[in-house]
Amino acid sequence: MIALPSGLPLLRVGRYELAAYESDWVEESIKDAARQAGHEEWWFACDITRSLMLFLRNKYSGTAITLEDMNRKIRQILGRIGFKDIGDRVNLAPPRVRVSLQDLAIEADGFELRFFQLLDERLVELSELGARSITLSDARKSVKTLRSAKNWGPKCDDLEQDILYFLRSKLISRPDCSVELKFN
Repeated sequence: MIALPSGLPLLRVGRYELAAYESDWVEESIKDAARQAGHEEWWFACDITRSLMLFLRNKYSGTAITLEDMNRKIRQILGRIGFKDIGDRVNLAPPRVRVSLQDLAIEADGFELRFFQLLDERLVELSELGARSITLSDARKSVKTLRSAKNWGPKCDDLEQDILYFLRSKLISRPDCSVELKFN
């Protein structure tokens, strides 16, 4: 068995497996559900989150947990302590998801049109999964791969601008989603 530094199981969100997720993300989701249920400043959220994280570190037998299973566990905990009204409203959105543009460029076999199709498919998929925070990494590597360039040049600049324009046009309809583009 592989042990992650955090001691937590991987979080499976659709086809993505996230190794890094924080308890703050869970706590905020519980607080949001409590507010929706009419419990302002509900301080139990911290304790519920701590209990869940301890369970996942010490008692959970799997190496990965789905977002749906994590939602179910939180609902069970809240129902058992008499806060079913909050549990019914808990709906964890995926934490920050990372997509490598370099991986998409390789999968597209160097074809720009296919790259944009793949990028669009990933963005739609993540949107359907409820992702509100996405990191797109390796932008410069992907541009160089798509341009078959060893060194950065004017054609790379053009493609980089095309990618930025594409992302802006796709994400304008998703004001609830933050996208971070890493050029590394």
